[in-house]
Amino acid sequence: MLTLPLVLLLATATGPGAKARPAAPAPERSSAAKGAPLPREVAALVRRCVEAYGGEAAVARAATSLHEGTVTSLLHPGGPGRIGRAYSRPGRLRVEVAFGDAQGAEIRVLDGARGWRQGQEVTGPLLDSMILQAARIDLPAQLAAPGAKVTARGTLALGGKTLRVLALELAPGFVVEAAIDPDSGRILRSRGSRAGPSPVEFITTYSDFRTVDGVLVPFHEENWANGKTTGETVLSRVEFPGSFPPELFRP
Repeated sequence: MLTLPLVLLLATATGPGAKARPAAPAPERSSAAKGAPLPREVAALVRRCVEAYGGEAAVARAATSLHEGTVTSLLHPGGPGRIGRAYSRPGRLRVEVAFGDAQGAEIRVLDGARGWRQGQEVTGPLLDSMILQAARIDLPAQLAAPGAKVTARGTLALGGKTLRVLALELAPGFVVEAAIDPDSGRILRSRGSRAGPSPVEFITTYSDFRTVDGVLVPFHEENWANGKTTGETVLSRVEFPGSFPPELFRP
């Protein structure tokens, strides 16, 4: 198992010329979705969202991203921990979390349709949660991806605003909703869910938006899992490095 301290994780980004290994195949979008044009009002809201996050070039630049910050958890009441996240399209994610009251860092790795936790391959809800987390990190690009199956799901009231909700079907049973402020184009809430015998649901609200290298980034996240609050993530640094060493997304 590859174990990288958070400080090293955040220094592993390589230049644009570095070679990256292809990801394991991610869950395929349903065949009915491929090439299907979006309804006009849905397509317009997706374009507004992409513009809000910096435009097509900025969203393309966010294909690889590195996040550093702090995280709170009800499982660790002693104070905030440190978090490092590395994301790369399509569907690669590495998350390292370290709390002062824990022995070492918790390491979660996703490479397409395969995932590992502490070096052990996982399936079921643990894998589903990582697939949904990766999609939520890259939601503007996911909504705008060619062939994406996006539908309107009405409105949602949040913080005095009426948000318009778009639902993205990642694969059969995997859905991520984006609640978008139609005035600003910003995603203020996401909801990822996986139907099945062991359904999962993850909700995140976003605030403290800042522009980094032309890309709009929410630096504050509040999180819920299956209806229960799980804590918040506060970012201190975000970078878009271009590529990562391929071994970063393996145990």
